[in-house]
Amino acid sequence: MIKLTGNVSRKVPIPGTEYSSQSFSAGMEIEVGNEASLEDIHRKLKEIYAVLENAVQAQLISNGVQFSENHNGNNSKNISHQREDPITPSQKKLIKKLVREQEIFGKERFRLLNIKSKEEAKKEIKSLLARSV
Repeated sequence: MIKLTGNVSRKVPIPGTEYSSQSFSAGMEIEVGNEASLEDIHRKLKEIYAVLENAVQAQLISNGVQFSENHNGNNSKNISHQREDPITPSQKKLIKKLVREQEIFGKERFRLLNIKSKEEAKKEIKSLLARSV
C-alpha cells in the first residue's frame, strides 16, 4: 500500500499582542493501492488538501478570523482578525436562553452559540425574538 499524508496549518497574529500568534491545523493520512497511477495519486492529494484547507478555514472563521482577497492582482488570501466589538455577556446569555427555549439543535445551535461579534449577535437576537412571537 502507498500512504499519502497531508497537513495544512496557518499561523495568524493575535490582535493587540506583539510577537504572539495562534496556530490552526489539520492533518490526514490515507492509503491507495500499489497499482495506483501517478494521476490517481495526484487526484487523491488534491482531494486531501482541499478537505484540509476547508477544515483549517472553518477553524479560523469560528475563531473570529476572516479572509479578504488581496488587491494586488493575485488570488492569495489576506488573513485578518475581525475588528468588530466582541459579543457582550448579556447578548451571549440571551442567545443561549432563546436557543434553549426554541429547542434549536444541530449546526444552527452550534453557529448561534459561537457568535463572536456584537453586531452579528444583535442581528441574530432580533431574528430569534421574531421567531418566538
